[in-house]
Amino acid sequence: MQSVITNLESVFIFARRRSPDAPASISLLRVGLVALIGSLISTPALCATLQPFVGVGFGHDDNLLRLPDDQSRLVNRGADTYRGVIGGLTLDRPIGRQLFSGIAEFTSMKFDRYSQLDYIGKNLKGEWHWFLAAHFEGHIGGSYAQELASFADFHVDQRNLRVTRNQYADGSWRFHPSWQLRSSYIKCEYAYDLPSQRYNDRTEKSLMTGIDYLASSGSTIGFQFRRLEGRYPYGQSLGTGFVGNDFNQEEAKVNIMWLATGHTQVLFFGGWVQRKQIGRADRIDSGTNARLIVNWTPSGRVKLVGQGWREFSAIEGALVDSALTTGSSAEATWDFSEKIQGVTNLKHETRNFTPSSGLVVSLPSGLLRDSSNAASVGLAYKPLRSLTLKISAFREQRSGSAAAGTTSYKATGASLNVSQQF
Repeated sequence: MQSVITNLESVFIFARRRSPDAPASISLLRVGLVALIGSLISTPALCATLQPFVGVGFGHDDNLLRLPDDQSRLVNRGADTYRGVIGGLTLDRPIGRQLFSGIAEFTSMKFDRYSQLDYIGKNLKGEWHWFLAAHFEGHIGGSYAQELASFADFHVDQRNLRVTRNQYADGSWRFHPSWQLRSSYIKCEYAYDLPSQRYNDRTEKSLMTGIDYLASSGSTIGFQFRRLEGRYPYGQSLGTGFVGNDFNQEEAKVNIMWLATGHTQVLFFGGWVQRKQIGRADRIDSGTNARLIVNWTPSGRVKLVGQGWREFSAIEGALVDSALTTGSSAEATWDFSEKIQGVTNLKHETRNFTPSSGLVVSLPSGLLRDSSNAASVGLAYKPLRSLTLKISAFREQRSGSAAAGTTSYKATGASLNVSQQF
């Protein structure tokens, strides 16, 4: 269902400044929003930005449930048309050197065919960007999100809302003009509505510490250690027993931000990673993980972003719980004029699975792999400064793995969205 939400919400790329991506928790969010609103009321409004927005969207997906190829062709079984309404507001409030920001967004989604999937989506975020003295700064934030879970690996026509609660805090100390120490703590919680997918509920906690060299040119190079702990409160039922998917992951990585030219920025983040499943001596994965991002802006109107990655990640599947994911993507943004912008995305990804159970360990590794391709194109038009219209289309295709319990499917869709900012 992620493609539906992405199509509907992406219209606001022109209408509002993007909220911070870093994870955060609902309790911290409430504190941040209360403090932000209180400061907004108690001080002149000229010092803050409060921007409500609304939007409507319509779309069609010819395989909403991501059914296997042989099933989706039966009387267009997976096709559906949807419509949605979005409303909310963004807040930005500086207080001295401190900066508070937040967003409250609500989405009402309706489906013509699978009306049992109708739901209210929520997206709440808040962050405090703090500064202390001349050499200390960091962030504290919180978020809460409720959305329809993806149908990519579970093709049931039942509403399955995924709730994500996050919290984070980070800080850096620039103890020398060319050096800084930094550290962060992140906690992410995931919960699912359907009892049949409860085994995917999990909490992930990570603690990171690192050091960076800051060149006078603006480029940076650093090194960091991170420990990630994943805990699943419910076991996964396989055969006559239950399998625990708890894991610990250790990382030692280098991070580089290189300003190659005035138009080119290169980001690299990679190194050694070891992932261990608790209580399973045969489930130790280790190797090189890395992500490379190249931002190229050949002109003021064109921006190109290319990425490549090789990373261990959690998988919410029926027979698999983790994978070594390799992939690449490209995005092109072209401002034809001040009012018209075009965006194109291409993505290819391959997942090499680690099974949840020893039942399929003996299978050839080639059978525990799937690959997917996705492409999208969109055009945004701003007839007025506060009004945005967007039309977009996408196509997805995946070659599944029967041994890993993932299916092959194709999906094509399009959407039309209109948003107004006040």
